[in-house]
Amino acid sequence: MKNRKFIKIINTVLIAVFVFAAFNIGKIYYDYNKANNTYEVIQDEYIATKEVESNSEATQGNDEQPPKSTEPPIAIDFDALLNRNKDVIGWLYCPDTVINYPVVQGKNNDQYLRKDLDGKYFVSGTLFADYRNGALDEDANYIIYGHNMKNGTMFSSLAKYKQQSYYNQHPIMYYLTPDGNYKLELFAGLVVKRDDKIYLPNQSEEEFAELIEEYRAKSTFKSDIELEYNDTIVTLSTCSYEFDNARYIVIGRLIPV
Repeated sequence: MKNRKFIKIINTVLIAVFVFAAFNIGKIYYDYNKANNTYEVIQDEYIATKEVESNSEATQGNDEQPPKSTEPPIAIDFDALLNRNKDVIGWLYCPDTVINYPVVQGKNNDQYLRKDLDGKYFVSGTLFADYRNGALDEDANYIIYGHNMKNGTMFSSLAKYKQQSYYNQHPIMYYLTPDGNYKLELFAGLVVKRDDKIYLPNQSEEEFAELIEEYRAKSTFKSDIELEYNDTIVTLSTCSYEFDNARYIVIGRLIPV
């Protein structure tokens, strides 16, 4: 009799654990699907011009770099976007990838970590610039953060820059702002610690220049981009999993177009 009661209790516990796990898995899929749908709607609503021709077929299966465009292949309706959220400062776009998102800047680096443009809970969060960033022409290093989502969205594709072939096919991103558009020429990518020097503000020009050269030497891909004095550097940062609190960063120089 005692054994039957014990078995019944164990079965009840196992069923409860199964139901709880199934609920959590279902919620994760729901949140991911909601995030995908939300950003598709945002892209349809605020992208005024879409890319006419993709370079993916031309580069698929080889390591040759696609032609370097001088003009952004999309245009953003910033008037409408700013009417929705005054914290919007730009839009980051990488051709033939999932990176096609608005960028905000909050009062701190937690504000948009799990929030959408309307300030509601959002599992994917919103791409956000470091709250310490000034204007683009003021900071030597402009930092933008995004989640490494397991469904392949947001900044998860940054990890693909660990392969030279991926860089060869995607050497350029575009950063569009209400005040002007820029090309982001990528030149380095590497795994760093969460408290790496790249995240420190107010470094001297000499210290920062030495750090950038160190990163170029350690980069997971090689680039022929030549840096010039007073270049604005943009650092894209996401979680990585080589060790606790690891980050993978992709670094580029910003060129007005």
